[in-house]
Amino acid sequence: MSERQILESLVGVLEERFPEAEVFRPRYVDLNQFMYINDEDIDKAGELEDEASISLKDELVEKSEAEDIAYEAVSDTSIIAVDSSSVKLGDTNRGIIAAFRIAVVLQRGGEISIEKFGPYMAHFTESNREIYNYFREGVFKLDRVSPPPVRKMPDRTRNFLERLAQRYANNLVKDGLVLWDGSLTQTIDTPMGLLRDSVRQARDNGNTIIAISKQSWLKMESGERLVGLLEKETRPCYIYVHDKISEKIRHYIFGRVFVVKFTPDGFSFRVDIAQDSKEECVKAIQLLKNNSTFYSGYPETLRQAHIHAYFTPNEVLALQNMAIDKYDLEVIRSFDVRRHLLAPFG
Repeated sequence: MSERQILESLVGVLEERFPEAEVFRPRYVDLNQFMYINDEDIDKAGELEDEASISLKDELVEKSEAEDIAYEAVSDTSIIAVDSSSVKLGDTNRGIIAAFRIAVVLQRGGEISIEKFGPYMAHFTESNREIYNYFREGVFKLDRVSPPPVRKMPDRTRNFLERLAQRYANNLVKDGLVLWDGSLTQTIDTPMGLLRDSVRQARDNGNTIIAISKQSWLKMESGERLVGLLEKETRPCYIYVHDKISEKIRHYIFGRVFVVKFTPDGFSFRVDIAQDSKEECVKAIQLLKNNSTFYSGYPETLRQAHIHAYFTPNEVLALQNMAIDKYDLEVIRSFDVRRHLLAPFG
């Protein structure tokens, strides 16, 4: 099956493994305060910091090392971006019900198109944690491992869905740029073999993967955040920091690491690029800078992928009601023990 066919069939896959439950306590949703919802940052709070935190072995990184991003004429380079989101809908007497959505945003020929998969809904319990190995073995051809605890299943599943969508995106364009949210770092839920296969697939189509971190703890040994070196720069520029990372840490990174400021008035980001040489990576940075629009220094295609993957409060409420009706669940009202005990301080 192709990546697209798997993505389209996932509703059935997750439904087959939807254990029966009797009681459902939905998460509290505040309709008076509009905001997009994605639980990834909550689910991976500690892991994100570990993943993005790198202390450089060499303190000799100076502002003067920042190099200009060369201007080139706009080309017909295609840019495609992928993002995913997960949201916990509530707890049952057996586990957790969560929902997922994926967005793939393509910029080609001056036009932007958006494709969404989901929302998918899943009920994670002790009895169906093996769905984790369905993705590892059946989809990504990785070795079977002990599944994570139920509380981690929503984020682990979201990660697999995003990795699958990234491979789908690899085949949608030729000689283009594939934008990922995050870094090209091996983690507990993204083994090096998975990264290597995704990068190889992109290269087979002439594509370059660029991973951009919205949050980064990239820092000097002194504790100073490296992205701060570009905050006062008023020009598009970059600093190559990969060779200043210790070999032990570089072993877990697939690609080369930069700090990049794409626009004069934008933010700086950690950027990992899946190319073998610094020169090839700089070429990719130039292609992205000269062929993309930016919002506060962030590529618009990746921004649109975030926006279209996230859930709104109304959607969360609708999905909760769908789960209640479809699975005939008895509802227990939302209750925050911390707020009850500590209000107004909790």
